[in-house]
Order: sequence, then structure tokens, then C-alpha cells
Amino acid sequence: MHTDFHSYLFNYHFSIFKIETSLLSVIALVFGALGVWLTIKQNIWCWFFALICVIASIVEFYNKRLFGDMSLQVFYFFAGVYGWVYWKKQQNEKFTVQKTPRTFIPVLLMATLAQSVLYYFLLLHFKGDQPLLDALLTACSLTATFMMTKKWVENWAAWVLIDGTYILLYGIKAMWLFALLYLLFTIMAYYGWQKWKKETI
Repeated sequence: MHTDFHSYLFNYHFSIFKIETSLLSVIALVFGALGVWLTIKQNIWCWFFALICVIASIVEFYNKRLFGDMSLQVFYFFAGVYGWVYWKKQQNEKFTVQKTPRTFIPVLLMATLAQSVLYYFLLLHFKGDQPLLDALLTACSLTATFMMTKKWVENWAAWVLIDGTYILLYGIKAMWLFALLYLLFTIMAYYGWQKWKKETI
């Protein structure tokens, strides 16, 4: 019974509007969307939902033998844990939305470039199918996640560009539900950007 449940959860596939998808993809979509919505609301539970999305994505990529994508999700997992812990520590202090400090911008750019090189060679090692685009998007995503933990409003502008490009990437990989998920993320990121700008100090 235990084995049957795991097999059902990890391997069940079905069609939505004639698009072949999996239960794990649906879980990633639902929890990912909830995570972004709660982030816009500055609710700390956004990190919990984001981590469930990441875990579902890890298993889904493993099932599809996309080991490069799977390895990158591990970085997202630890970034999510960091965000959750950081927001928790700030709960009893003044922690408001603000603009990215100008002195941090060169540091963020250099860190993103360094990450891109690291992830590119990691993806080559794991035989990722789109190593350059995957590496660049992952580096930008982790930088944007760091900005989100600090509640820097420009993180949403970064996410609009990142998520929009992910639509293309998952379209290339014929992972249509993930492409739909990132279309939703792009729209929500734009809304989050407009909402947080109104609260910027």
C-alpha cells in the first residue's frame, strides 16, 4: 500500500486540454502560485509553499531524467530555507519594503556572473540540455531570491524578466504545465512589483 501510494504520487500522469502532465507538475503549479501570492502579501508562509514547489520540481525533473534541472532546484531549496529563517528573525523588528541600496548593485551583478559560470559547468557535468540558458536563469533567480529576502522592491522587476524567459525555456523542453506556471509567475511578479513600489520607503 505504501509503495503504491509513492508510485501514484511520483509517476501518475494525465492530460489537461490534451497536454500530457503529471500530478507533481500540478503540485508545483499550485504551491508555487500560492508561494508567490503570499510573498506579495509579505506573509512568511510563502517560503513553506515555495519549498513544496521546489521539492515537487526536484522529483519531476528526476523522473524526466533532467538531472541538470534537478541539481539546480537543490540551490533553490537552500535559498528558500535561508529566506524563511531570515524573515523569521526579522519578525520582531522593523522590516519593510525598500529600494536596493546602490552600493549593492555591483556586488549583485558580480555574484550573478560568478554563479552563472559555476552553474554552467555543473550543468555540463550533469549533461543538462540547455546549460547556458539554465545557468544564467538560475543565477539570476538566486540573486532575485536574495533580494526578496531583504524585501528590496527591484526583486520583482528581476522576476518579471526571469519568469518570462522561463516560459520560453520550458516551452523548448515541452514541459507545458511548467511553462504555464511561469506565465502565471510573470503576471504575479508584475503585480507584486507594482504593489511593493507603493510601499517602498
